[in-house]
Amino acid sequence: MLARRGFTRRDVLKAGGAGALALGAAGCASDDFELDVRRDSDAPNVLLIVTDSTRVDYLGAYNADSIAKTPNLDALAGESLKFGLAVPESMPTGAVRRALLSGMRGFPFRDWVESPPLPAEPGWTPIGDHQPMFTEVLGKAGVNTAYCTDNPFIVGPRYAEFRRTLDMARPDYSQGAYRAFNKPFTRPAAREEIEKYLLPLLSDTVEVERLRSHVGWNQLFRRGERDYSAARVMRSGMEVLDEMAGKEGPFFLGVDSFDPHEPFDAPRAYVIEQSGTEPKGIEKRGISPIQPFDTPSNRLETIDIDDETLDLIREMYAAEITYADKWIGRLLNKVDDMGLTDDTMVIYLSDHGITLGEHGIIGKAASRPHYHIYHVPFMMRDPQGRRAGETSDFFASTHDVARTILSTMGVRVPGMMDGEDLTVLFDRKDPPTRPFWTACYADNLIAGDGRWLLMSSSLGGKARRLFDTQKDPGELKDVAAENPEMVETLWTALTDEAGGSLPMFGQRAGVLGG
Repeated sequence: MLARRGFTRRDVLKAGGAGALALGAAGCASDDFELDVRRDSDAPNVLLIVTDSTRVDYLGAYNADSIAKTPNLDALAGESLKFGLAVPESMPTGAVRRALLSGMRGFPFRDWVESPPLPAEPGWTPIGDHQPMFTEVLGKAGVNTAYCTDNPFIVGPRYAEFRRTLDMARPDYSQGAYRAFNKPFTRPAAREEIEKYLLPLLSDTVEVERLRSHVGWNQLFRRGERDYSAARVMRSGMEVLDEMAGKEGPFFLGVDSFDPHEPFDAPRAYVIEQSGTEPKGIEKRGISPIQPFDTPSNRLETIDIDDETLDLIREMYAAEITYADKWIGRLLNKVDDMGLTDDTMVIYLSDHGITLGEHGIIGKAASRPHYHIYHVPFMMRDPQGRRAGETSDFFASTHDVARTILSTMGVRVPGMMDGEDLTVLFDRKDPPTRPFWTACYADNLIAGDGRWLLMSSSLGGKARRLFDTQKDPGELKDVAAENPEMVETLWTALTDEAGGSLPMFGQRAGVLGG
């Protein structure tokens, strides 16, 4: 982030709905250039819960046959308006947070420049000085703001400016210690201590040092279940709720958990519960593969993952979700116990999913962002209970969150935010039509209409692949050759959303994925 010169983003965004004007004049802004921004006098609170790498088919609310146990998120879905097909407008972790906080589309990453220490991959760009952040707008409107997270990118230096927009920033380093931009941890675990967590073919990869830092850090702090990462973040959120109780006015609280992102190291009791017995298979040979691939992804055969090992990995991932769900439930119980339920909008979503053996891949392969990557859970609980238990077919996305939160509190939205206000759905009105969804992951593009799915690199042409998700829900058969008109329809949707052309990035480095 560039240093501020005489004004802050919060100063600029005093303009509220006139934010575009204010931001356009930012170069000549001064302390005298201030317009007013207000909230509704009876504005509700907003609780935003985000989990990382959460597959929609591992939540019972979306898949009755899920192997994970998610009673708390399922109950929240029953009280919420749920989106049947929500898709992040860009991925992975860093790109999602940028859209989430700014309310602006990152697609198609036309403004990307390498921004060390962020990964050298299209999309990994910090929030720009010209971009609004909804937390700052809320602050100017008199809303108390807080954000609790262990996301290693949000707690890192490139999001310091975001943290300064908050009344209470609560970073937790239980994840960030080992991924925070390659900064070494001074007390890593010994090599022999982490061998039991690595598949043999990963023993000479960068995952060794990441796991040494991760395990070493957490050895210092873990005493029981409440000290694992997801619990630490949710507990932090509960503590903030107590602190907010003594403040005047409504609050916004973001609780952003890096779990169930790998490493899949839920407390052992959850893994045992998930499998029904003591974990077997590869663990009998002394390996519990909590980091089962070389970030961002591998082909199964490359690292010798057989069916038995894959089943174990899926169980460990499900255990992570089950564990996170329990602590999300405790956070929601806290809201209820404090008598805040009828005064608090709750929004829950994930940033993307993860591939667990489908298409022969484990991890997140940017060139294969199939449904287990792009389809995310997304639900909103209205304080008045409107549309509870219903499902919307609107293609909600990550850049809609900021506008929705501001609208919930009656705060005028800066003109640069191009997401939609999803609260209109509670009144059974429709946002502006969105017949297609479009998204990007690095230099790969995807688009869909609810049935047809197009995937392509930015080169287009023969790189374009088409899937009929109704007939082929696993997205296994490319039918582009048989359906050229649909290919062109979705390709046109991509190029139109991109402003008429698509950027070409050239050769890029593959580094830390989110």
